[in-house]
Amino acid sequence: MSCTPIELSRFPWEVWEVGTEFATAGAIQIIRTPLNIAAPTVVTPNKPHQGRARILAILGDETGLNFEAEKKMLKSLLRIADVQFVGWQPEKTAAEVRQEISNAIADERGWDVLFFAGHSNETEMTGGELGIAPDASLSIREIAPQLGAAKKRGLQVAIFNSCSGLSIADALIDLGFAQVIVMREPIHNSVAQGFLVQFLQGMAKHLDVYASLMAARQFLRMGKSHTYPSSYLVPSLFCHPGAKLYQIPQFQWQQRLRQMIPIRFEAIALAVSLTLGVLTPFQELLLDTRILTQSVYRNVTAQIPSEEAPPVALVQIDTESLYRAGIPETQIRPMNRSYIAKLLDRLRTLNTSVVGLDFIFDTPQKDPPSADQDLGQAVRRAVDANMWLVFGALLEPTREVGTNEALGINKWNWTLQGYVDAYPNFVELPDADRDCRKTCPFAYLLSLVQLANQEMIGLPQPQTTRQQNLRAQLLDVIQRQHPQTGNLSTLWHWRSPFGLQPLIDYSIPPSKFTPRFPLGN
Repeated sequence: MSCTPIELSRFPWEVWEVGTEFATAGAIQIIRTPLNIAAPTVVTPNKPHQGRARILAILGDETGLNFEAEKKMLKSLLRIADVQFVGWQPEKTAAEVRQEISNAIADERGWDVLFFAGHSNETEMTGGELGIAPDASLSIREIAPQLGAAKKRGLQVAIFNSCSGLSIADALIDLGFAQVIVMREPIHNSVAQGFLVQFLQGMAKHLDVYASLMAARQFLRMGKSHTYPSSYLVPSLFCHPGAKLYQIPQFQWQQRLRQMIPIRFEAIALAVSLTLGVLTPFQELLLDTRILTQSVYRNVTAQIPSEEAPPVALVQIDTESLYRAGIPETQIRPMNRSYIAKLLDRLRTLNTSVVGLDFIFDTPQKDPPSADQDLGQAVRRAVDANMWLVFGALLEPTREVGTNEALGINKWNWTLQGYVDAYPNFVELPDADRDCRKTCPFAYLLSLVQLANQEMIGLPQPQTTRQQNLRAQLLDVIQRQHPQTGNLSTLWHWRSPFGLQPLIDYSIPPSKFTPRFPLGN
């Protein structure tokens, strides 16, 4: 539909319900087109875009306006389109803004959609003016060369969410644009924002520009009828004769795959990152950086645990303890087992339920002579007090090598053992290809026993009169009877995804998880 003079173009011809007055087979679309067009056909892009649509959003003079709604809605399209913002900022001069907009329009990568928000005016001689900064404007004629270049690079739709855009639409269609959406009259900012939100929602659903425009107008008709009763009559779509209505293309699986393939720079960066990631020095550097960042984050966000004693205590035999106990230097490596026996007795008096001994007792100890006997008696006293004891062991290809039963310190019918071999920064978990009844990580087994005692009943109890292997029987009971929810179930079923071991969190200060207990002299 064409109108001349321009006063006739101001009438809302789109609301003429032709289908209700004449017999028609379907809905009739009323789309405007200028009467005189210099470009006889739509300019065909040299290289049509493949994949994601590209949108250039120009935000002009914001005096009396607020573009937050426009920005938010345009950013919501990032999942299906690439959106770039240019326009006025308080620190920029009008000349800088004018140059930035011109350069952006003529970007060699091209655009599919051009969007403008701000103030605009009708000017017959210059094709309309855009308010790009306070007291500064840019005419369509000034940027005609850049718009022509953009058309050849794929620009198909121009949307002007601004006032009085009839001359702008005529000028752009005259340049060979396929479709232009404008507001024919001055329009309130809230109406312009409401229109844009609804229009872009239609585009995001891959509707064409006409269907999206009609949906937005219907929203204005229903939602703004009380405050702005005629606002839905203002938006109009201008098209070049014969132009195909634009819609954001939907990705087929081939396009999605093509989008996932990294470009040359991304491929180089990925290859370098993967190469560095397998080198031990860089792994340690990255891990140290992560722990430092995590520690700072915990401190800033006040996520440091309280002073309340945690359920797990790591007890380290330090120099002061050895000095107070009178242990000579010759009895430190290996550690005096009589001294370990005293520590175990003290833990028993504190009613400790689960204790792990990170020592390997594989050979007899001659100094002091009663060392193995003292430790064996302390172990029996602890076991008869229903204490769960987990001894350390070393992992060999098919078995664990730990405490030698011939020493008389313990028996596997009433104590447990787990291997202590592990990388210092990773949480050791059971191998998915191995049975934990044969080899089991030391810390994992301790945690499993602790949670089983908290969440289950009917567990086998450690007693020196037992005749069955305690670890095998414990794991059998947990496998058959463990709860389907809770921490025990999570730990029991946990396996490293893709073979990646979880990291130990060193960001908590040691003083918060290793309290000192008075273990005696």
